[in-house]
Amino acid sequence: MIYAVAAVVALGAIGGGIWLAARGRRVDVREWSVGGRRFGGFLFWFLLAGETFTTFSILGASQAVYADGAPAYYILGTVVLTSAFGYWAVPRIWRAGKDHGLMTEGDYFSRRFAAPWLGAALGLFGILALLMYAQVQLTGLSLMLKTLFGPQTPDSLSIVAAGLLVAVFIGVGGMRSAAFGAVVKDILIVVVLLILALIAAGAAGVSGWGGIFDAVAERHPDAATLPGLTGGAHNQWWWMSFLLLAPIGAFVFPHSFQVSFTAKDVRTIRRNQIVQPLYSLFYLLVVVVALAALLTNPGLRGAAANGALLLFARTHAPDWLIGLLAGSGILVALIPTAVLVLCCSSLFTRNVYPVVRGEASEAEQLRISRIAAVVLTAAAVLITMARTQALLDIMVGVYNAIGQLAPALFGSLLWRRISAAGAISGTVVGGLAVAIPPFGNAMLALCPAGTVVGLPALVLNILVTVVVSLVTKPPPSDAVTVGIPAVDRSVTSPHNP
Repeated sequence: MIYAVAAVVALGAIGGGIWLAARGRRVDVREWSVGGRRFGGFLFWFLLAGETFTTFSILGASQAVYADGAPAYYILGTVVLTSAFGYWAVPRIWRAGKDHGLMTEGDYFSRRFAAPWLGAALGLFGILALLMYAQVQLTGLSLMLKTLFGPQTPDSLSIVAAGLLVAVFIGVGGMRSAAFGAVVKDILIVVVLLILALIAAGAAGVSGWGGIFDAVAERHPDAATLPGLTGGAHNQWWWMSFLLLAPIGAFVFPHSFQVSFTAKDVRTIRRNQIVQPLYSLFYLLVVVVALAALLTNPGLRGAAANGALLLFARTHAPDWLIGLLAGSGILVALIPTAVLVLCCSSLFTRNVYPVVRGEASEAEQLRISRIAAVVLTAAAVLITMARTQALLDIMVGVYNAIGQLAPALFGSLLWRRISAAGAISGTVVGGLAVAIPPFGNAMLALCPAGTVVGLPALVLNILVTVVVSLVTKPPPSDAVTVGIPAVDRSVTSPHNP
């Protein structure tokens, strides 16, 4: 029954998403990349806000709660803070895309700074970050299949199979197929987690959710306070610095940027940002199930704790629910991965390829994008097969890296004087501080213990960006208006499409 339910859910949603995306529409490069800029509140909600539901949301968050306790409660604040940033930033991003025909984050940087080379360089940086993020999704998928279907499930087989499904799924329908699949994914995973949370107390031998928290406080008292069960670096400084870095980096992710272009108008965007904090309630279910797993099966360490929630389900849930979790879990990994790969291929085709080979026609762009999607999916599969880490560790590394694009983006929306040289200089210096341990450690020595390296790197990034911009030539005025229009209609007329 487990296999049958999982197959019906996963393959049905994938096939349905491809069919709905391709039905009655000619797939050109704009349709493939940004859904034709026609997504209303329903699809945009599930595509943008629904990106909250990834394998990190299920497995990474539960692993963090299980292994550490209180430090993982930062997840309850990320969606709220991200929506506050998004309410201000996303309408401006959307307006730039609508007015100037942009489809990728690289397009934006190229036009805003009148520097195609900058779009190519930051596009490559974004591709690397998204491939790291794809590792989170594919690692989670492999773990999900192994835990739910048995340890005999080969890691390599499940990851390669996932890669093939991603390539087919996104290659046919593009962003629209991902949007339709996201609807099924989000509804199913909420239903499954709610049922698991409802049976959690009984499985743990306590009364109600309050009983779960009481039992954890009694058996694992350190779980309720910082630095948590492991007593390591996840102290209050880690908690505050990562909680600040996460929403800053959220809309700098190239896929979040590109998904922003799919909305049909500003009202759709703002309405979504207002209600998006409701997604935080979803994490309460993850917390409850993860703490129940700690009570019923303590002792998992390191990367093994990634499967705490799945092991709990495998032990205490009926077969039909395990199959539903497996099917929705496959979608939770595949659909975000498909969006990541689509955005990587779009960045390559529209921003990297033209610098090397010259401008391509729309038909050629679509063909190259599909080829790039296959190649980049293969790269994500190889990276995942080569490395095994705790999901939270991977995710912290992703945010440390991608956060270094924040000064270039937010500076371009706020400061007319920021230059291409300043943007690239700050990004390179911040990226080196994150990527080179001695450099990062030297910066962390100046900060309170526990601070994530991405935050001091970001401060250095901002300083370098400002100083270099002040001594180099600013972009021309017509380029500046891409990010700072003379009349900002996203502010003065939120109902104007």
